[in-house]
Amino acid sequence: MRSMAIIGDGTAEHFDALVAVDQIAQHDPARREELRKWLASGSIRVATSGGSPIGYTVVEPSFFGNDFLVLIVVGAEHRNAGIGQLLMGDVEARERDTKLFTSTNLSNQVMQRLLARRGWHSSGMVFGLDEGDPELFYQFPQSPRLASEHDDPERVSL
Repeated sequence: MRSMAIIGDGTAEHFDALVAVDQIAQHDPARREELRKWLASGSIRVATSGGSPIGYTVVEPSFFGNDFLVLIVVGAEHRNAGIGQLLMGDVEARERDTKLFTSTNLSNQVMQRLLARRGWHSSGMVFGLDEGDPELFYQFPQSPRLASEHDDPERVSL
């Protein structure tokens, strides 16, 4: 039986372990610098199992004043085990005052299926970012009930 994954805030101490689960960061100095920046800004949430990072998300308030899920990474050996679903649930449940968007390439069928299963709505397509591979944009359907609970002092944060 697999140990349960726990999600928490990313810290600078997670850096080396996050590089180890991120196949792009292992070979791309620019991605490692972005990872340092995201950790310093508090933009990263980390899924751990047995105390070791197995995946992470990055959410920044960078999309026309709205939150944007920049990246979701699950270590290769932990894929198809529900970690992506767990990380997405964490992103979706976080209290926010803005809308939540993300994007993925047309070629990324895995992410498109994850977004569809979780009820995200298509909100557009942009050509020209990656030659020959349009970027698809999605919005999370924020519940009006959750939006109204934001001001409720009795609400317990997840």
